Amino acid sequence: MHSIQPQHIIDREKLSPFQWMVFIFGFLIFFCDGLDTGIIGFIAPQLLDQWGISKPALAPVMSAALVGMSIGALCSGPLADKFGRKGLIIITCILFSVFTILCGFATSTTELILYRFMTGLGLGAAMPNISTLVSEYMPAKRKAFLTGLAGCGFMLGISFGGVLSAYLLDYFGWEVVMMIGGILPLILAVILFFKLPESVQYLVKTGQQAKARNILGRIQAETLNASVHLSLDENQNSQINNPVKVLWSGYRWNSIFLWVCCFTSLLVFYLLTSWMPTILKTAGLTTQQFSLIAAIFPFGGVIGAIVMGWYMDKANPTKVLKYAYFLAVLFFIIAGFLHSHILLLGVTIFLIGALLAGAQSSLLPLAAITYPTSCRAVGVSWMHGIGRTGAILGAFYGSLIFSFELGLAEIFFILAIPAAISCIALLFKLLYEKQQTEKVTASA
Repeated sequence: MHSIQPQHIIDREKLSPFQWMVFIFGFLIFFCDGLDTGIIGFIAPQLLDQWGISKPALAPVMSAALVGMSIGALCSGPLADKFGRKGLIIITCILFSVFTILCGFATSTTELILYRFMTGLGLGAAMPNISTLVSEYMPAKRKAFLTGLAGCGFMLGISFGGVLSAYLLDYFGWEVVMMIGGILPLILAVILFFKLPESVQYLVKTGQQAKARNILGRIQAETLNASVHLSLDENQNSQINNPVKVLWSGYRWNSIFLWVCCFTSLLVFYLLTSWMPTILKTAGLTTQQFSLIAAIFPFGGVIGAIVMGWYMDKANPTKVLKYAYFLAVLFFIIAGFLHSHILLLGVTIFLIGALLAGAQSSLLPLAAITYPTSCRAVGVSWMHGIGRTGAILGAFYGSLIFSFELGLAEIFFILAIPAAISCIALLFKLLYEKQQTEKVTASA
């Protein structure tokens, strides 16, 4: 009997059809997650008119899903590390799809808040765990790029929600738009039940050697002999029964810097995603105009995430995202001076999306790279869950903008502040990692 590590088979020069299947499933889950997350922002203007409610009264509806996302992400990490990724991903997909459909039947803000909260539980648990699963199936040399590329589905899902709203909202109403957003992931969940594989590293970690050999055999298109023993390296295999202990003892400061970065990044991201259509409508744009311009922001994130993912595999990934947030700050300031020119504003919003939304999407593969298998699901999920509290604050922060009657220029200047904090958090992460490297070198 001889021993091999699963990563040696996964680290192929060319992705196998099986690995591409995992990647595509990951992309589609991200797409549905983005569609159901962002759709509430696009239907908000019609809700305000149809139900006759004030903008501050809509804030709890905007933030309800975000509260659920934070709880879902925080709880799902330890569960995924203990019970596996696949089952949790399928259950959470069903959860957020069913309650998104129910949102279409809501007749009051109270009902909508409840349904959006339950939707958020599923959304918050699904995203970090599918990111973790995809990263574990991608070769090390292209892990950041391919995981980030799958994450682009989230931004495209939000953009699709904008396009869907632009052409269906005035004709069929917000209810139909919500139902479409729920039906798509429900169909996907059925397919995932039969086709989505479990994490190979998790199977090895829990002693399910036969299942792991079967999956690796499909990756390399050659059956693994039953005498082959699969093993993880010491870093992946240590403290496997207590992933929280692994994270807190060896990755405490890295985690704190990632939490701060994700918190402020999601604050500004969700403020823009939730309230940009309403802000632009207040500025005098038509339904089609504000829906399409708002959709430019997450679409820019798709382009940004692809470019950043490529650079993250070639250079220090933390440094790449640090510069992205720095440039986002500059373009927020530029947007403040260009707000009266719709064409230039649209181009600037696209660039902000490429930098800010692209960097936010790339935080998931950055976290997946930072943590070992033994605590990866916890690390990624907790970063996402704690970051979601920033998203909650962003939704309420957006309602305050209307209370103070700020202009577009002032809004963009204010939004530059949390983006700057994200940049600073990654700067501290870089300095800490440099210090740790110097300590190891000095003791060697």
